[in-house]
Amino acid sequence: MKKQWILVALFLGAVNIYAQTEDEDIKKENVVVEFSFNPTLSDVFKLKSTPNAQEEFAKENIKYKINPKQVPSDFVPITKQAVYVDIDDPKPINYRSYLYGAVGVYGNAEIEMMLRPNAVNGYTYGIDFSSYNIQNGIDDERVDNGQWNSKVNLFLAKNNKKYNWKTNADYQRNKIHWYGLDSDVLESDYQNQNVEQVYNSLTFSGTIDYKNAKVKSLSPSINFFSDGFESSEVDLKVATVLDKSMFKDYIETKVDFEYLNGSFGQQYTNTTNINYSFFNLGVTPSYTYQANNFQLSAALGLYVNANREASTSKFWILPNVQADVKLIKNIMTLHGGIRSSLDQNTYQSLVAQNPFMSPTAEILTTTTPVDVFIGLDGKLTKTISYSTEASYKQVKNKALFVHNDALAPTSINQPFQMGNSFGVMYDDVTILSVKGAIEMMFSKQLTGGVLATLNSYSPEAWNLPNMVIETYVNYTHKKWFGQVGLNIVDGRDDLVEEVATKIDGFLDLNVKGGYKINKRLNAHVNIYNLLDNNYQSYTNYQVQGFQLVAGLSFKF
Repeated sequence: MKKQWILVALFLGAVNIYAQTEDEDIKKENVVVEFSFNPTLSDVFKLKSTPNAQEEFAKENIKYKINPKQVPSDFVPITKQAVYVDIDDPKPINYRSYLYGAVGVYGNAEIEMMLRPNAVNGYTYGIDFSSYNIQNGIDDERVDNGQWNSKVNLFLAKNNKKYNWKTNADYQRNKIHWYGLDSDVLESDYQNQNVEQVYNSLTFSGTIDYKNAKVKSLSPSINFFSDGFESSEVDLKVATVLDKSMFKDYIETKVDFEYLNGSFGQQYTNTTNINYSFFNLGVTPSYTYQANNFQLSAALGLYVNANREASTSKFWILPNVQADVKLIKNIMTLHGGIRSSLDQNTYQSLVAQNPFMSPTAEILTTTTPVDVFIGLDGKLTKTISYSTEASYKQVKNKALFVHNDALAPTSINQPFQMGNSFGVMYDDVTILSVKGAIEMMFSKQLTGGVLATLNSYSPEAWNLPNMVIETYVNYTHKKWFGQVGLNIVDGRDDLVEEVATKIDGFLDLNVKGGYKINKRLNAHVNIYNLLDNNYQSYTNYQVQGFQLVAGLSFKF
């Protein structure tokens, strides 16, 4: 604990000098809710909207993105962001704040708030808040299965002559339940168990962007993460970018530092503590060359990764090189190269992927020394754009979620030991991947797109799909707006009692609609899982069926 307070003191001393101002105004506009996708199972998002509003509206396309919000619909994390599109008005009036609320079946409720008061003595500040709550709404579940996810963000920023700075304070609370009990668990084994888990995250962060200085930017952050089972984690990061002027205007250098320290109160089968601690330091010089129809970006990451608990350290050389060639100007661009990365897994990052994991995980570092890729992107017509990419990737210590076997009734002393949680397995995985996306503007009112991802894993990558297809259609006409999204996810394999077990794929259809009552007030209706498919997000974790919420949004 003493070390943690020392880290806090060091961080707060740095925070006092930085950040970056963002004085975003929300103008009169049509509010459309956008859903974004990530082609991993743990983030099967609902809708995706990327309309080319610049061709549709004469005014500048304005998008204001509220911080990502986890929606507990389907018990699958759904990231939403509000997108605002200008309405042509001869006398625009600025609105600086936004409020959205909706309620629906199963006790589902969604609340979003964004407040942006006027600047005071050059200081800009604001608050973002979101809360997504559902009650028990899954049929035939034997224990509580609700979820409540809330976030709040505070920021303070200012522009100065020599630098801009911004500080942030973020708090998130996510309550879930381990409701996916193994079918063999008897009522006498679970009736006295409280399957509730609560995750708490507190983050202080900031940025400072210097003008005409050797140090281009400085971005420190510190995160405190904990749960309801004596797990705790501190993650301190500092990123610095050194300006090209330090190296004769040729080379920009990024320096990354991370110190991670945490512990779990027990292992899955016994009460022995699990401690972990990592120190990572990276220096990445980069160079960019640009000609008329050609651009080359090259970077070489030099990283030290030290596992302090295991008293081991590794040195990594991680190149990142990409070449872009315009084969046909504004129509076709060829890109290719090699990528590599070092990713420090944390308890928080693993929970973000699968909140039903047990608080007994091993924490390791994942590295991708080889990721060779080639692709094409461009436009087929003025209203049809495309992007394709094929890649070959080697990943060391890839984190994979596997089903935890239920313990014998006499050995169960924690609510996550009844075949209702997941552990983390690390493996070296080779991934062949092909991705393709196409976006179309059928008219000024109608846009759509398709994103398809095909993956081949060697060896088996538990709980990762081989195929994900995501489609969306957006429609706007006068005072009406709407979206339709269809997700298709291939079946996955899970390791249950040391046997590969197939989880069926699923099709998920979602519809959103709205009506602009006036320039400030909009009405919304959101329907999730319209086809009422009771698929599983993970083994034994059935999602909610048909869901509907309705509400209002107001700009002021």
